[in-house]
Amino acid sequence: MDEKLGTWDADFYLSESWVATPDFMPTTEIVNEVTRQNEQFDDIELIDRRCIRSRRIHSTLRGKYNLRMFPFDKQRLTLEFSDAELAAKFLQYDGNASITNLDDEANDELASWKVDGKLDYSHRTRNFVDVGDTAPYDYATFSLSVRRHVTFHLTKFFLPLLVIVAVAFSIFWIDPDDLNSKASIGVTCLLAAIAFQLAEAGSLPEVAYLTFADRVYAICYIALAAALLFAVYGNSLARKAEKARAARLDRAARWAFPTCMALALLLAVARSAWAQ
Repeated sequence: MDEKLGTWDADFYLSESWVATPDFMPTTEIVNEVTRQNEQFDDIELIDRRCIRSRRIHSTLRGKYNLRMFPFDKQRLTLEFSDAELAAKFLQYDGNASITNLDDEANDELASWKVDGKLDYSHRTRNFVDVGDTAPYDYATFSLSVRRHVTFHLTKFFLPLLVIVAVAFSIFWIDPDDLNSKASIGVTCLLAAIAFQLAEAGSLPEVAYLTFADRVYAICYIALAAALLFAVYGNSLARKAEKARAARLDRAARWAFPTCMALALLLAVARSAWAQ
């Protein structure tokens, strides 16, 4: 699977069967195919007055990825067939397709994903295009649900990011007079968070919406920037001989900032799930 390109690769066997009819030969096409990598064999034989066509195909297919809950997202991979020439009144697919199990090695090839359920089949008739008076065609669709493994993103991005934010909050335990130490910690943590987001964003497409990961990073940026502003404000109070007030501000921030951040993260989860 390649989320950045919006594609996925499938290596599968396709078997078609129809009643032997003079001058009839289905021209099955893969509707969401981007490129045909290879086709190892294409055999047709006549058995009990039925034509049996067998092929092994390796294709790169388009995938409609919804990444709003990334990296806690689930995707549905689809493989769609239709006849390139014959409309639905001449050719329709059987409602009970025979589906074989996935190869055991297929699960190992999806390193970042886990197969979540069985392969499903459905077929429906629709117009070739959504406008005009074009004839309806029958479409057969195989789909498979997959779930992303989150361990990599939790350990490589989110855990370090939360550690960075926790370190940044340590500025509230530093004396208000020591603005240099507070600013150094805050700026360093902010730059580290930006670097983490850039490293993760390189593997994703430029989508027109915010993913859950984007919302988490935005919350962390706001929290880090706010902590820096509080540090500057506290130092300003200390220089005005209001050090006791600055100390009270730091004590309040020690519980207020983590609480507000936790509430913001819960809101981000709810917002991303609702948009899903």
